[in-house]
Amino acid sequence: MLKNSRLLSTTFFIFALAILFLILGHFKISDFHKIFNYTFFNLLILVILVQAITTTFKIKNYHLKVLKLISSLSGDIRYSLVAPPLIFGLLPMPAGAMLTAELSNKAGKELNARKKWIFFFNYWFRHVCEFSWPLYGALIIAAGLANIPVKDFIISTLPYTGFAFIIGLFLLFTKVKGNGNGQKVKANSFEIVKYLLSALWPVILIILLTLLKVDLKVILLTVLILLFLLEKGKIKEITTTIKNSIFSEITLIVFVVLIFKGVVENTNILTSFANLLERHNVPKIVPVIIFPMTMAFLTGITSAGIGSTAPILSILFIQNSAFPYLAYISAISGVLISPFHLCLITTKEYYKISFKDVYSTVLLPVFLIQGVAIIRALL
Repeated sequence: MLKNSRLLSTTFFIFALAILFLILGHFKISDFHKIFNYTFFNLLILVILVQAITTTFKIKNYHLKVLKLISSLSGDIRYSLVAPPLIFGLLPMPAGAMLTAELSNKAGKELNARKKWIFFFNYWFRHVCEFSWPLYGALIIAAGLANIPVKDFIISTLPYTGFAFIIGLFLLFTKVKGNGNGQKVKANSFEIVKYLLSALWPVILIILLTLLKVDLKVILLTVLILLFLLEKGKIKEITTTIKNSIFSEITLIVFVVLIFKGVVENTNILTSFANLLERHNVPKIVPVIIFPMTMAFLTGITSAGIGSTAPILSILFIQNSAFPYLAYISAISGVLISPFHLCLITTKEYYKISFKDVYSTVLLPVFLIQGVAIIRALL
């Protein structure tokens, strides 16, 4: 299973870090059940289902429908690097960027784009909606803990989504040359709807079932079964897909990342860090940035970043009305650059690129958005 020496090194490093935090954070043996809990296995199952859907997309050349739809409507295949991850970005789910990884990969190859930029556009447009989309639980948590109406919180964070989208488009048009082979077709509204349903029915179905509050495991399993049926999957293809999704390099590293996440959430590492800053009279804006970003970075989850630190920062939120938004943006920034973020680590391995490639594309856009949030808080 471990064909990739880079993956082996990454897995070992994360596991070693988890052991170190267990020791430094005074973790109790009796608390191990808090790591291997329902959330742990729920996330693991979701990641396996996402991989199975992605593999089915690949086997059945599902990407051709999406590429044909987008290039025919716009005349430019580059939008195939934007639309699928952007649409799926409306659906919060573990390793969600994996759902569009193959679609983006095919579009990127058509455009002769470098792997690191294919990764970036799939990853970036997957997350631009997180800044202000109410289906993301972290936004609801942040608004609630700061005693701000969700509607007001969304309005205040919406510019960050717009800014992130503009950054992504700017890099798309500067880093990827257009493909003039796509011919824009003239179609009436009915035909356009038919194209959309044919190419994007999995997305539409997931959105509808999510809004109906169906369990995400059931949703993904339903989509997977329908894909097998509608695309006439053979028994051998189905069994191979399921087996390869369970026993994969991505599943292994997610398993280790989830252990690390459980360790961080059940030790006093953050509290010790907070006490250290307090003893040295650090400026108030620093913990508002550092606490959510650090926790989000270590867990790879935005809601953990803001949910575990907002109570500590609540007194500061009262002193500056911009601090709650700064804390929320900082949590997202921490997640976007986190090697423990499931979207980042799974798609990085999917595209077989290095962390150097990842950070050479992601860091500057993240710092630009973080910088805007800091300036806003200081004004």
